[in-house]
Amino acid sequence: MRKKTKILLISYLSVLVIALGLYAWAGQWGLGWYRRTAEESASLAYEETVRAVQTLSAVLEQSPYAADSDMCDRICCEAYASAAAAESALSTLPFSTWELEQLSGFLNTAGDYAHSLCGQGQPFTQRQRRELRELSDAAGDFSQRLLELRQSLQDRELAMDSREKRLRNVGTETGPRLSEELKRWEDGFDPVELRYDGAYGAEEKKKSGGLLTEEEMLAAAAAFAGLSPEELCLDYQAEGGEGRRCYRAEEAWISVGRGGVESYSCSRLVPEAALTMEQAEKKAEAFLKTHGYEDLQLLEQSQSACLALFSYVREQDGVLCPEDPLRLSIALDDGSLYSFDATKFDPEPIQVTWAVEEDGAREALPASLREASCVRMILRSPGGRPVPCYVFSARDEDGRAVEISVSAESGKQFRIRVGA
Repeated sequence: MRKKTKILLISYLSVLVIALGLYAWAGQWGLGWYRRTAEESASLAYEETVRAVQTLSAVLEQSPYAADSDMCDRICCEAYASAAAAESALSTLPFSTWELEQLSGFLNTAGDYAHSLCGQGQPFTQRQRRELRELSDAAGDFSQRLLELRQSLQDRELAMDSREKRLRNVGTETGPRLSEELKRWEDGFDPVELRYDGAYGAEEKKKSGGLLTEEEMLAAAAAFAGLSPEELCLDYQAEGGEGRRCYRAEEAWISVGRGGVESYSCSRLVPEAALTMEQAEKKAEAFLKTHGYEDLQLLEQSQSACLALFSYVREQDGVLCPEDPLRLSIALDDGSLYSFDATKFDPEPIQVTWAVEEDGAREALPASLREASCVRMILRSPGGRPVPCYVFSARDEDGRAVEISVSAESGKQFRIRVGA
């Protein structure tokens, strides 16, 4: 009986060892497959980055020789597509690309600048040709460095990064990584700053008026929250020239810029809705009047759980400015302020020219639209420039709602929204 038991135990142990060996082999094979797949994906992403930056440099290099508006538009479209492709491929490399903010910012700026020049209806100006040439030279340097690093990868002088977390001293490779070399080169890369009407233009868009000192910022935050300065503590201070400071008081946060209070938020729970929307609107209007925000028009209102949400805009010469909103929310249990956002609000008058009449603006509409009602508004360009517009709300042949904004400066279409 004892001998038989020993034989059974040995048999079971042998089967267990074989099974564990097969499991380990399968796991190791699967891990190797995943590693090879990750390496191939990283190599493909890098090749796409190299190819897109090369194309961007080559396309921008053609800009000095483009003599008509059609060719200029074609160059801009190709440059925009190449920059977007390069940024997309760069973001999929197996390391944190937030460290490469200057390279990523360059691609964003190059693409956005090219996009801003599309459809201007005329050839490049001398200034635009010079700026495109600067972008082309920077893209050429970028492309050359990527090619050098690709050769180093092929020669095994450089290793591709990996997102795999390995145990210390187990299967780790020594030597420089691609991310380290890119970061080292980026430190000497000079970004190209351009002044244009776009999202990444270097134009300063700051509120006018006097700048507050740190003591005045604290006093403004305290007055806004209805507290004494001693009841507030500094939560954080933003870097840079704006010097934004955030103060905290129990469940409230007040953000103050050099121009005044920009935002307020509260974290307390609102258990029930005891007020109606009409009562909350009166609370909101009383708050705005108390803090000097007068002559604002209610643009939108809604209710979310136990909060009443309001969006107010300024009116100038009977024209709304819907893209400079002031937003706030009221707690429906006690009517107190729950949040406030004036980061996009601009109280200063805007200088615009209504050079085109409404009848002239209607000529820019397609003939297929019907029931086109019109309202005047002051909108913002991608770079933040105020643009006076006639906003037409209409329906197409299929009954879909279409909103077309026509610039009162040029008489051309400025923006199209389908289903608005």
